[in-house]
Parts: sequence; C-alpha cells; structure tokens
Amino acid sequence: MAGQHFRFLHAGDFALHEPVVPLADAPQALRDLSIDAPYLAAERVISTAIEERVDFVVLSGNLVDLALATPRAITLLVEQFQRLDTHGIAVYWAGSKHDPPQDWPTVARLPKSVQVFSSLESEELSHFRGDRPVANLIGRSWHGTTLANIGKVTSDTDGLTTIVVASGQGDTDELLEQEVDYWALGGQPQRQSLGSAHRVLHYAGSPQGRSLAECGAHGCTLVHVASDRTLRTQFISTDLIRWHSEAVQVEDNATRSDVHKQLAERVKALRAHAEERPLLVNWKLRGIEHLARPTKRHELAAELLAWLRKEFAPAKPTLWSVGVEFESPVLPGEWLEEDSMVGDFLRSLKLLVDAEEKDIELAEHVPQAFRTPELAALRQWTAADHREILEEVALTGAHLLGADDRDT
Repeated sequence: MAGQHFRFLHAGDFALHEPVVPLADAPQALRDLSIDAPYLAAERVISTAIEERVDFVVLSGNLVDLALATPRAITLLVEQFQRLDTHGIAVYWAGSKHDPPQDWPTVARLPKSVQVFSSLESEELSHFRGDRPVANLIGRSWHGTTLANIGKVTSDTDGLTTIVVASGQGDTDELLEQEVDYWALGGQPQRQSLGSAHRVLHYAGSPQGRSLAECGAHGCTLVHVASDRTLRTQFISTDLIRWHSEAVQVEDNATRSDVHKQLAERVKALRAHAEERPLLVNWKLRGIEHLARPTKRHELAAELLAWLRKEFAPAKPTLWSVGVEFESPVLPGEWLEEDSMVGDFLRSLKLLVDAEEKDIELAEHVPQAFRTPELAALRQWTAADHREILEEVALTGAHLLGADDRDT
C-alpha cells in the first residue's frame, strides 16, 4: 500500500545546561549573545518546525541535564512545547542519560501532544494525519546504556515509514540492516548522516556549537518522506554564532606585513559567507619559522591576535579572533643531546612524550558537588592533548632555561 508524503523535524542535543566557552576580552554584546545562544538556537528549532508546518517533531535526547537544569532551561522547553501544541504539532521525545523521563520535574507539565518514550521498554506509536496513519515511530529513552538498543525491528505490514528515535551510539551496519527507514539518533554535537535514500541513520547534532571542538554550522534537520518512502534530509541552520578554524600557509619569504595582508584577505572571504552571523575564528598558521624563533613564537602570536581584534572586530558581521596558533616547531636535535640544564630538561620530558598515550575522562575526577554548568565543557584529556601540551612545555621550559641565546 502506497504511503503518504509527509515531513518531520529531527533535532536534539540542545544541551541547555552547557554554556558556550567563555569569550575572554570579546565585546560585551558578543559575550551576551554567547550566553543566550543555546537558548535562542533551541527556540529557532521550534520556530522552524512551525514555519515549515511539519507533521511532527522527533527529539533524540540531551535537551538539558536535569541534574544541572536552571529554571530558565525548564521554562524555555515547556514554552516551546506549548508553542508546538498550539499549532497542532506532536512531539516524540526519547530522553538521554541526562534527561530521562522519570527525572522530569512534575511541576513542569508537558502538553499531551508531547510523547516521551519510556525507559523500561521500547514503545511503538503511530502518527496520524486526520484519521489516517502516516508513520510508525519506535522509541526508548535512556535505560542504562549508551547504545541505541531498541530491540529487533520488523517491517511494518501496512507499508508505513518506520522511524526509530533514540539517544546513543550503535553499530552502523547492524542498525542499517534492520527494517527501519530512518534512525533519529542523538548523543553527539556534530551532525552526521549515513545510509541511503531508503535507509538513513542520522544524528541531528546540537543547534548551537559551544567551542572550537564544534566548528561549523549547527542546526536541525527537516526530513522529507515521499509516498514511496524515499527520504531526503535538509539541513536548516539555527546557530546564533559560529566557530571556525582557519588554516593559513605562510610563504617562505613572507614578511609580517605580507602575513597581515594574507589574513585580511581571509577575513574578507569568511565574512562574505557569514550571513550576518558572528564568527569566532581560531587561526592556525604554518610556515612562520623564518619570522619568529621557536621559543619566541608566542610573542608573534599575541601580536597577530591583537592586530586581528583591533582591525576586524568592530566591523559587521562580527569576526572575533579567539586565538592564533602556529604549527609546533621542531627543536634543534643538539639541544636534546647537550650536557646542560636544557638537555637534562628535554631528555626528562621526552620520557613523558614517549609514554603511553590514552584518553582520560577528566569529568570523572570532579566531585559531584562541583560539576557546575561552567565545568560542563571539561570532558577528556585526549592523546592529541597529551602531545600538544608536552610540546608547549618543551618550548616554554627551553625558553626559561635560556635556550633563546642558542637559537641564531
């Protein structure tokens, strides 16, 4: 039996408990916007659903950590659900570890149009348009595992599109083998889509990036379902500010004035695609060895950062430079071998560099009483962090021990 064409909105990972990384020294207006951005982005998601007149909304968890939720966050969610209810738009919400249905405050009543999937077992519901079903939805809220485990899904005998709503990860191949048209998954801030036009596994990502680790556009996903169950996803941006990492290769014979001109050209290009949205840019420069000795590169980075902020922050759209980084230089090999304090220091440090690298969950070492929203961004110490920090330690230590005098 042929189905009906319909559209729904997939969103999740609002993470209203998690602030945007603080913007030190930024203009006050930009700092204020960064505080409000996660909330405003969540409102934009709901406004998109209303403007697009979708049949329903699916939310794949992590809207807010209920252990850290502020009154503003709870109030915003209730108000946005009421907006959808006023427009006759149903919501199907699978809670995550952070927002399980049993922990939702009883005083914050949700409209009847909001269906929160149980944590105890998978639930299967049908969404109706008038008196005709248009889709089957299967969901389960967090139940003690990070896996999107909702059990074996069988093909719908009515030929309706099957949508699974869950928060968590899963084996992509195994999930795509099941009789599911669309997996609406949550649990990661970046958008990701896998599969084909007939079998889609999709993470909508967060509506607002929080840091340089979440660069690029953020938003929600409008899903078009044709009568033959073919799916098409459409990204709709909702972010108020956007993080961006810009790599720049400096020419071998470039002067500092040349670098200024090169950065100015990049700024112009970035602004041309900013759509009036403030950009938070981290610059990564390669090939500056001829402009600054290894242990003096931080001074040049600070100089360039101050120039970028003074030159380009006032204009519109706002482009705020959050940092300037240089590719880590290789310290002279003879420093490591010499019989001196510098050599002793670098040899000791090399033992740490060569030690086994592993990811460390830093948040586990923060007492529960101190796990505030301000520390929400504290997550992992990765192998990349391990290498980067030790490279910085080597440069700083060599500088403090007087290695600058040897760098001619």
